[in-house]
Parts: sequence; structure tokens; C-alpha cells
Amino acid sequence: THQDVFGAVADADFTVAEAAEYLEVSVPTFRRYVQSKRITPKHIVGRNQFFATTELKSFKRSLRAVKGH
Repeated sequence: THQDVFGAVADADFTVAEAAEYLEVSVPTFRRYVQSKRITPKHIVGRNQFFATTELKSFKRSLRAVKGH
């Protein structure tokens, strides 16, 4: 389950790849979410973007609502 995989990182920041995996979408799809400002990075270091766990959880709930889960 996601809790098994991601439970230990409750307050950690996610990279793009980690965030995409958490949301169960592809990296290109996740990048489109960022580009359209549906989700924003918590901070940027160089070319690397990092995303807050709390925002990802909230966004995932909104995705589930749209999908009807």
C-alpha cells in the first residue's frame, strides 16, 4: 500500500519522480500539473523541484474525487 511505501516520509519533500509515483501518474503527466499550476513546488534547488507531502496528499484526494473513487 502507499502507507507502507510512503508512510515513513510523512514530512519529507518529494522529487518530481517520487511525487509522480505517489500520485500514480507518469512523470510527464505530473510535469503538466506543475506547468498548469495545479500543483506548485515547495522549493526549487537549481533545476530540481521539491514538493510538500501535505500538498501532494491534498492533490491526490482531489484526483480521486474527479475519478470518482
